[in-house]
Amino acid sequence: MSIAPPRAVRPSRLHVVVGLTVLVALGCAALASVQVQHSPLALWQLSLLAVALPLSELALLHVRINGDHYSFTWGEACLLVGFSLVSPGWLTLLAGPLVMAVHLGARRGLMKSLFNAAAFTIATGVADLIVVHATPGPYLLSDLGSATALLGAVTGFSVTSALLTSLVVSVATGRSKASVVRDSLRMAVVVWAGNISCGGALLFLTERSQTALFALPPVIVAVWGGYRASLSAGQERDAWQQLEASARELNKLEESEVARAALARASHMFRTDHVELALPARKGRPDRAYSLDAAGDLLCRDDRGEERAPFVELDLSRHSPSATCVVAPLSGPTGRLGSLRLSFDSPVTLSGRERQVLSTYAHAVSTTLLNAFLYDDVCAEAARQAHEASHDPLTGLANRVLLSTRTTAALEADAGVTALLLLDLDHFKEINDTLGHAAGDLLLQEVASRLRRSVKSDDLVARLGGDEFAILLCGLPDPAAAEPIAARVLSILGEPVEYEGLHLSVEASLGIACFPDDAGNAEELFRRCDVAMYQAKTERGAWLRYDPLRDDSSVTRLALVGELRAALEDQLVVHFQPQVDLSTGEVIGAEALVRWNHPVRGLLQPGEFVGVAEQSGLVRPFTLRVLEMAVAECVTWQASDRPLSVAVNLGARSLMDRGLPDDVAAVLARHGLAAQRLVLEITETTATSELEVVEEVLGRLRRLGVEISVDDFGTGYSSLSFLQRTSVHELKVDRSFVAGMLDNDSDLALVRATVQLAHSLGARAVAEGVETQELLVALAQMGCDVAQGYHLGRPMPGAQLQVLLEGGPLSMVPAPRAEGERRGHLSAVHTA
Repeated sequence: MSIAPPRAVRPSRLHVVVGLTVLVALGCAALASVQVQHSPLALWQLSLLAVALPLSELALLHVRINGDHYSFTWGEACLLVGFSLVSPGWLTLLAGPLVMAVHLGARRGLMKSLFNAAAFTIATGVADLIVVHATPGPYLLSDLGSATALLGAVTGFSVTSALLTSLVVSVATGRSKASVVRDSLRMAVVVWAGNISCGGALLFLTERSQTALFALPPVIVAVWGGYRASLSAGQERDAWQQLEASARELNKLEESEVARAALARASHMFRTDHVELALPARKGRPDRAYSLDAAGDLLCRDDRGEERAPFVELDLSRHSPSATCVVAPLSGPTGRLGSLRLSFDSPVTLSGRERQVLSTYAHAVSTTLLNAFLYDDVCAEAARQAHEASHDPLTGLANRVLLSTRTTAALEADAGVTALLLLDLDHFKEINDTLGHAAGDLLLQEVASRLRRSVKSDDLVARLGGDEFAILLCGLPDPAAAEPIAARVLSILGEPVEYEGLHLSVEASLGIACFPDDAGNAEELFRRCDVAMYQAKTERGAWLRYDPLRDDSSVTRLALVGELRAALEDQLVVHFQPQVDLSTGEVIGAEALVRWNHPVRGLLQPGEFVGVAEQSGLVRPFTLRVLEMAVAECVTWQASDRPLSVAVNLGARSLMDRGLPDDVAAVLARHGLAAQRLVLEITETTATSELEVVEEVLGRLRRLGVEISVDDFGTGYSSLSFLQRTSVHELKVDRSFVAGMLDNDSDLALVRATVQLAHSLGARAVAEGVETQELLVALAQMGCDVAQGYHLGRPMPGAQLQVLLEGGPLSMVPAPRAEGERRGHLSAVHTA
């Protein structure tokens, strides 16, 4: 809530009140003039009144209550003595002109001078009426009736003065009349008691000797001076006590606590109606203003764009003008820290002592605020360092340290099921190596953003390093609740990421492990989640939950990474599955399938270690070793005058290697094999990746003369644009479609379409997974060119294949078609 200036008052209303007061005073003076016609005034009496009455008005006592200044005179004491010296009417008649002269001489303004003179005249008239009607003079303290009359007259004077003053203050400020009257009467009682004491003492002296009357002015001055000194000493003592208390209360470190203490003490010290502590924008925080509500609770509001016109910034070293809202600046060694705003219901003028106290207090608040700012800076720096120590600098995600800490805490809390999701990006290394680290960093940042969006705000997402991320899910009702979250994560990650016009495919393998079902502690949870993730890597883009039945094999599989390098020397073997020309029944080639003759575990199939090779950095030596053995075996087949081709599978990482064509050329040259006898099989997903390096490597391989085959055609995201840009020699129909083609019309239609597409491209169609004679016949009738499968021959060592070659055409192959039915492109493809 902003501080507003006091309500504007219509001048006519104040003028009416003052005008009516003056008219009543003139009436009182007229009555007094009639009263004193038979009571002449001696010169010494006139002289004494001419000095005493103005002096009682000049020696004012100034008191401020809740922002309002009240000035109290010695009128009661002067009136008490005056009634004992002159006729009561003379006091009423002379009071107005003398008080008017005093105020005009002090330049207090015509309106204020008129009101004070009129109010004094009316109050004196009320006192006259009381004392005259109570008892006839002379008025002596020694007479009980006179003393009672004087006491009543002075009391009437005090009450009338207080009521008239309260009326004008209420009209001028708009405050409640009841509150103003209450405050005025409370102070009037104190002043009345003091005046009665002083006046009674003087009256006692005059009754003993009238010459003591001439001591009245200096006595008034002395008493006034002593009272002012006592008042000043009391105020000074109170100020130091207040400052001492503020030093204890301001001993805070938090900015909000400093603001609360500063506002509460300022409101008490300076008796303000409203206090604000305004602080400028700093370190990411906007301009703000603190205040206290009626209950003493701290409020903070945005202080930008507020109107500052009602506030007057004080120069605390010199006299300041009256104002309803003043500002005490708060300064530090480097400049302005803020300001302390004091607001009053009516204009106030701070005395020199008040300005000094406010300046000292503002300095104390400034020092405490500066300490609070420094404390905030230290805390912010500590928080920054703590954040850096527990977060990844590239993505802003939690790092392994924070993930471990939070996981341990979650398990100790034991609040429901805790699930750990560990995921690893597929093909990230190819993107990083091909497009550079800028593309890799962008991809990691995008993955981090997607992971945050895929889970709740209180779930923890972490980057463990490289392309490995983790998600910690706490408070799940059961382990199954983690599975839809894993599916959603992979779905969101599957959307392409655009980089410089390229659409990069993001896939991940994700493992899940849950506490307490899958693991009993944090370390075990991490290990088993890691096992599940590596199990999922055998199915790219999939998620798997930890399965204890597969744990031993998975752990062993991880151990194979360290053994694979040694195995490249003499433990890898290649088996060959024959490929049969369906038009002749002859074996025209074989697909090389690698095996690992493990010294402990025996003969391992490709699915048990090829993924290990791809993840271990041994892709190039592994591929070259298989290629070397396959080409060497193929050379031996050429001696039988039946030139056969050999097909070797290439992984996605191999096609990212620009040195692959040179390596292939070197192997062919070393063994003397014609390039067209080597068929390199690539997956459909790799073929449609649209990466420039892939097309460059494939182009160089084609120019070298080797043949290109697209393996598992129909299982990935087919791209006819790739087949249009890059000429291939062979399309291999995946076994899943071949196996179901006799029972499923969709599979049959897909196989037929693939065969027709291959022929339209001038390539041969190869069917995989031929397990029965019925499938073989159906494929031959469909026009498929080549088939392979267990029905035609299982993968076998090279020597066994050599024996098969010597036996001539296979008898289970349907009879050859007529010469006119043979396709010219096949003879062209197989020509040596």
